[in-house]
Amino acid sequence: MPTPEFEKRSEKNLATLRPKAQPHFRALLRALKTYAASKGLEAKIISANRTWAEQDALFAKGRTTEGPKVTNARGGQSNHNYQIAVDIGLFEHDKYLPESPHYKKMGPLGEALGLEWGGRWSDFPDTPHYQIKTNKRISVLRELVRTDGWSALDALIPTFAAPTAAAPTPEPLPIPKPIAPPDTVAVFLDRGEGAKALSLDAWFVESRVWVAIRDWADFFGGTLIEKNGKFSLLLSGQSTLIPTQIIAEHTVAKFADINAVLGWNFSFDGALRPRTLTIHPDS
Repeated sequence: MPTPEFEKRSEKNLATLRPKAQPHFRALLRALKTYAASKGLEAKIISANRTWAEQDALFAKGRTTEGPKVTNARGGQSNHNYQIAVDIGLFEHDKYLPESPHYKKMGPLGEALGLEWGGRWSDFPDTPHYQIKTNKRISVLRELVRTDGWSALDALIPTFAAPTAAAPTPEPLPIPKPIAPPDTVAVFLDRGEGAKALSLDAWFVESRVWVAIRDWADFFGGTLIEKNGKFSLLLSGQSTLIPTQIIAEHTVAKFADINAVLGWNFSFDGALRPRTLTIHPDS
């Protein structure tokens, strides 16, 4: 019997989802666990499929039973009732964290995988919630399942695009090479108390500063996601697709593309050798 990928609670909840939806949420949990671990936390799937009765019981909270309101959806009005949605829980040393700024920061990771994130909802934001993007109203899903059965819902779930290890390995694409040998760039950080040198690799190629994005994400607390050879970088709660190339065996991106997300002030001196890039994030 194969060893479960995740802990018992997450695996139990994953098993309640539509089989075609499960790979999407496994990919989600992998990404969120990586992010959470970098913050000293653990991410789990704490809720998945719900019966209509269970949904009605949640709807009653803060209305006819004690506790705060947790949902605006009655039974049959939630994607949880159709086996295509999950709620994530964050834990610190086995202590559940119902509130944490990291729920909001993790949202773009799910969106980068093609899922709909409840944190974008204007009427009732639900930052721990993720669901399959069907582009259908819940009333349409309800009627579709009632009249045509679960197979009609399954047809709306995208097929998960996972890399196939058994496929023959294609010839590697040529690595983009700079026109001239790259010049190194010294990176400094100045928060108003004088510039301090950072141990971050950077190069000056074709009139642009390129930085090693894995080192960059680690230093500044970002998260890097690779999917089908493309990279998304989550910084300051925002995720963007970053064009990359290879320099000195590092995956690199233009500093300008990264700073389009961050919006930091910076100064660049191209007359010095090595050239210098000084970041002023607080100015």
